[in-house]
Amino acid sequence: MMNRTSGETEYGTTSFRTAASDRRVVPWLNGRGTTQVVAATDQWRVSIAEEPTESRFSVIDGVDRLITPIGSVSLELIGPSFVSPPGSVDAVTVVRHVVEPLHTLAFPGEWAPASRASSRTRALNVMGRRGEVDMSVEIGPSEIPDRSGSVRICLDLVTEDALIVPPGELMPPVPPRRCAIISISRTGPQALRVSSTD
Repeated sequence: MMNRTSGETEYGTTSFRTAASDRRVVPWLNGRGTTQVVAATDQWRVSIAEEPTESRFSVIDGVDRLITPIGSVSLELIGPSFVSPPGSVDAVTVVRHVVEPLHTLAFPGEWAPASRASSRTRALNVMGRRGEVDMSVEIGPSEIPDRSGSVRICLDLVTEDALIVPPGELMPPVPPRRCAIISISRTGPQALRVSSTD
């Protein structure tokens, strides 16, 4: 296994680690916050966002999202209801979701709710192009699921360091109940590059 803080890996090659201290901080699309990119391709991105006590999510068309508060503070999201077909929102009906720490909410990127938290916190943010990737987040599994056809990212919830394992490579043992396991698989035939950023 290689330790790297930047570069690329093709699917099926060696896993690598990224350290929280080496990550590039980028602004949200709407400029209301910042996020640290853990790993990304043209089809998906995994990042850790700084969540202020009050803000609003960015509109990101054609993208599905998973958000997981990783501190000890819940996130309250309030906005128009998102409905079928994917990406549609009901501008009349307002919904409220309270996302508890270490729980995950899936929603379309077109939904841009207001967010509130009792204090500043951090959230794992997984985004993927709709129809191109499947994504999941599992918190602290005692056994690592066999998802060898997927990119798997093991995020240490204490240090926020990450291990990125490409498809075809076995996931090494990780401490139980301490990691978030993000699995991302492509729904189409083309292999992609995985890059870490610093």
